[in-house]
Amino acid sequence: MRQLRAWLVRFKGLFAKDARERELADELESHLQMHIDDNMRAGMSPSEARRVAVMKLGGIDQAKEAYRDRATIPFLESVIQDLRFTLRQLRKNPAFTVTATMMVALGIGASVAIFAFVDAALIKTSRRRRRKFLARRSHIWTISTGRNSTLFSSRSRFTTNAGM
Repeated sequence: MRQLRAWLVRFKGLFAKDARERELADELESHLQMHIDDNMRAGMSPSEARRVAVMKLGGIDQAKEAYRDRATIPFLESVIQDLRFTLRQLRKNPAFTVTATMMVALGIGASVAIFAFVDAALIKTSRRRRRKFLARRSHIWTISTGRNSTLFSSRSRFTTNAGM
């Protein structure tokens, strides 16, 4: 149940990015300020206190990136970014968009036509030819009753499907 909740929270993290980024920046800034205050109480200068606090956090950008990786699904986020970029580029150049769409349509149409021909000419005719040579095996069970015992015997019979 926890994993499902974690995945749902990550999926929700793909949306409302601006609010999440503001909250993250505020939280990191407050943590950084707390570390700076602690360092200044320890007797460091303000610039030295800030430098040590940033090193203690592991770098602000690295902390933000680690949070983003935990808060979202990175693969899905990169796919969404790529799709947005693609759509933006296609909107910028309509002539290329029409040409690319026509080429994809022609490619799909040619593939369907070739498969239909191969299916009709080669696959279906070979099924009909193979039916003549297929054989069916059937078992005939017989029961023989002897004195105090019953004997089951089986014999196989092969029939061809040539008459079908």
